[in-house]
Amino acid sequence: MIESGSFRDPTARVFYSGRRVLRGLSPDAAAVDEEARSSGLMEALVDRALFVDNRLVDDVEPPPGVPDAAIVESERIPVVSYPSEWSFSMLKDAALATLDANLVALEHGFILKDASGFNVAFDGTRPRILDVASLEPFGEKGIWTAYAQFCDHFLAPLLLEAHAGVAFQPVLAARTEGLGISDLGRLLRGRAGLRRGVLGHVRLRAAIERRAARMGTATRADVGRAELPKDAVTASIRKMRALVTRLESRATSTWSDYEAALPYSADGVDAKEAFVRAAAESATGGGVALDIGANAGRFTRILTEHFEHVIAVDNDPGAVDVLYRAARDGDWDGITPMVVDIMNPTPSHGWRGRERKAFLERVRPVFSTWLAVLHHLCLGTGIPLDEVVGLVYEVSDSAVVEFVDPGDPMARHISATRRSSLAPYTRERFEECATAEGTLLASAPAGEFRTLYHLTRR
Repeated sequence: MIESGSFRDPTARVFYSGRRVLRGLSPDAAAVDEEARSSGLMEALVDRALFVDNRLVDDVEPPPGVPDAAIVESERIPVVSYPSEWSFSMLKDAALATLDANLVALEHGFILKDASGFNVAFDGTRPRILDVASLEPFGEKGIWTAYAQFCDHFLAPLLLEAHAGVAFQPVLAARTEGLGISDLGRLLRGRAGLRRGVLGHVRLRAAIERRAARMGTATRADVGRAELPKDAVTASIRKMRALVTRLESRATSTWSDYEAALPYSADGVDAKEAFVRAAAESATGGGVALDIGANAGRFTRILTEHFEHVIAVDNDPGAVDVLYRAARDGDWDGITPMVVDIMNPTPSHGWRGRERKAFLERVRPVFSTWLAVLHHLCLGTGIPLDEVVGLVYEVSDSAVVEFVDPGDPMARHISATRRSSLAPYTRERFEECATAEGTLLASAPAGEFRTLYHLTRR
């Protein structure tokens, strides 16, 4: 099967054979790949954990339409997330990995010809470049042709959140080509427009683009052929790296300090941990688990004891950032954090609506947890209980769900400003919906107003 999102580079199409991820190269692409391998560059990029592990293979016949001068097999990443699903630190680390890959490539006489955020995937908390065919030779003089793309996919979104305090996720979700750096210039006003990096990469580039728009075709072609010494390009990328390293998020977060303000007692937390652990132990076959509303990852870590990989999602980028940095710095294995609103998960998008797959197409868990989630969906946004239970069973065969009574302080706070009547929201109604489509395997209290259920789909 050919990967629908790989059509932009016809010289290096991605396809699948079973669970194997492969890339068919044209004669020109195969020649560059051979040169990169013989120079030691590919090995260096893999050893530095900048490129996904990959190797040449000759035991696979590519499907029609895929070039076959050489076939490269890449390590399969458990789940591929998109830039709009990353937290600030994740986007920042992906940007640094892209810049570091360029610096290593330049040492070997190459450079990256692409700098799309979609070229990067997180292997747990480690960003890896997937497009192993994105290298091109670089002589003693040249130009980083992917500079503009890097600015749009990485630098502009980071600057938006760092200097304006605006979360970049909704922007990138609507713009698959990134945030135009010239568009960013119109968003950064006052002192924000004078901050480090803005004048050089935003204001100056916007001025250059305005000037280029007035140039004739021949003049624009001459500008496009301009080259710089390799040392100058290397120095420029190092300066960009220093700029990105200094950036910090100024966006607000609702749940980033969730662990410090748990809405229930320590006994309730212990009960939840024991219940989740028992339910996870009863699940068979390992595989992938999904922690919905993961916050800082307390229960995500429990799931890692029983599943090969755990995807931890939350709609609060700040909470996901806390989880990501804790997992990255603590070297937690088998966790992929993602910024996802389960009420409005990432849809299929891109060219013809099929270039990038929907969240629920990429994530196929065998087990999921929905802790402190239902009351937000039902009382906070008005989703009926039967709809939420239907989604639970759609996502995974087995799940742990926490039901929060309407009398719970948090539930009363969420529904305090709602004037319209809600669909029935009671424990009895929840159990009725759950048993209509599945089986209640177990239940247990987790405090005065909270009950845990282990469900399985029939």
